[in-house]
Amino acid sequence: MRYFLFLAVFAIFACEATYTEPKILFGHEWNANAKTVADTTSLFKPNDVIVIQMDNGRPFKTLAVEMKIYQGESDRVLFKHTVQVKNNDTKAALKGPESKPLKVREILHSSTPGIYRVAFYDGDTFLLEKNLELVK
Repeated sequence: MRYFLFLAVFAIFACEATYTEPKILFGHEWNANAKTVADTTSLFKPNDVIVIQMDNGRPFKTLAVEMKIYQGESDRVLFKHTVQVKNNDTKAALKGPESKPLKVREILHSSTPGIYRVAFYDGDTFLLEKNLELVK
């Protein structure tokens, strides 16, 4: 009887979905097989290729998330883009097409070195943010 009870409890916990903490990944390359950023970095030059990915850690409860980029602590939006997601998606990425990858200067609308904030929102609800640094 104890063995059966232990097995039942183990089965309940084994079937629970595992979730991770939400995070934002930046990188220069996209791994199409794994559908994730191939290399991670937060340091970019204006002409570098950039891939931005939000890993929600669990399926999204919305059909779109909005990414906004700010310079430093300013509340002025330099760039915003809506990324479409599906109910079972856990990740949203902004990378541009393979034929014309997205460059850092295209999303920052600036070549000024410094810290930039990348934030994701679900409507008016803030989800998370991460800093990237632009250098010469």
